[in-house]
Amino acid sequence: MIDAEQTLVTRRLILEPLRVCHARELFADLRDPRIYAFMPDDPPLSVEALALRYVIWERRQSPDGRERWLNWVVRLAHGGEPVGLLQATVPTRGAALVAYLLFPRRWGKGYAREGVRRVLELLFVEYGVERVAASIDTRNDRSIALVRSLGFQCAGCTRVADPIKGAPSDEYRFELTASQACPTSAAPPPRT
Repeated sequence: MIDAEQTLVTRRLILEPLRVCHARELFADLRDPRIYAFMPDDPPLSVEALALRYVIWERRQSPDGRERWLNWVVRLAHGGEPVGLLQATVPTRGAALVAYLLFPRRWGKGYAREGVRRVLELLFVEYGVERVAASIDTRNDRSIALVRSLGFQCAGCTRVADPIKGAPSDEYRFELTASQACPTSAAPPPRT
């Protein structure tokens, strides 16, 4: 079985497995309302509430065991400052899902793209997934540009009910297959 606790490294970033102890460090940055303009979440109410969420995520799998939950704090390699979060959900069947959240003070520097690219490599090569998907609010032009720059293709649009903010939103589903991500190489090895 692949280690869900592995730290990932890129040229400028360290992706450190998310833990309950990160709640205090990340809380202030996660309170910025700009992060939630295109998300169905609200800022965390307290460090304790955030820690409770991270207790669940730290299990690294769904209660029924059908999904692996991979969550990382994204840090600058030089200095260790946290700049956001990355997440991948790997089901036993179907497409893996990828999500990302960068703190606004670090937007526009290419960190999300660099981190997502590393997570995609992990998913396609080590986990052997055949397809990765991302759901993005149709108004989120920056996020749409990011996934398109990585080769994702729009696979559809759906209306999503938003139980937190009350109003529905439209979301694109973008997908990237292993063959699209690595067109010149052989398909990733099958899962063992």
